[in-house]
Amino acid sequence: MAKVKGPLLSISARGKIAKTLVFLSWKGIDTVRKYVIPANPKSADQQTQRGYFSDAIDAWHEDGYTTLDIAAWNLLALAGKAVASGFNMFVKNYIAAKVAGQTWTKLTGRSIPIIAATSATVTINVASDKTGKLYIGTKMTSMPTEFAGTFGDAKYTFTITGLSELTKYYFYIKNTAEGEAARTGIYSFTTTAAE
Repeated sequence: MAKVKGPLLSISARGKIAKTLVFLSWKGIDTVRKYVIPANPKSADQQTQRGYFSDAIDAWHEDGYTTLDIAAWNLLALAGKAVASGFNMFVKNYIAAKVAGQTWTKLTGRSIPIIAATSATVTINVASDKTGKLYIGTKMTSMPTEFAGTFGDAKYTFTITGLSELTKYYFYIKNTAEGEAARTGIYSFTTTAAE
């Protein structure tokens, strides 16, 4: 790779020329290199990985994730300080589950029908009982308290107690059954004032 000054009689250049040279910036330095056709070996492992990626994208678009679910995945990306979107975090978790040989189960349609001063009820859609747990805390990077869910009508229901009034809580839901993988992004709610 060669450093260049005033490439192509200009201030800077980017891209390829006639499949012979590629002009780019590398660590802030203008450079030029020979054009190389990227390798695509199409190995069985590579095809499997591409299949996981394709399945993850299909799941994101077809599994019924609501606006609140997508916002929760975006908050998870923000909490992890990753330069990523909620979509990227979802795909990462989905592929990690598949690589580990786990079954991905969708968790969608979060609802909080009851918010009180010291308690709340949270529901989320799930196809079948997979041992769901809700993790909650007052910081999006620390949710140490867990509650087990009860399954019925294709939903988990979590009854959360021991909360403080007028406090913002963050939570996520995860399947903990052996061989299963599913989680949500990070949701939040604020408790009400005591009556």
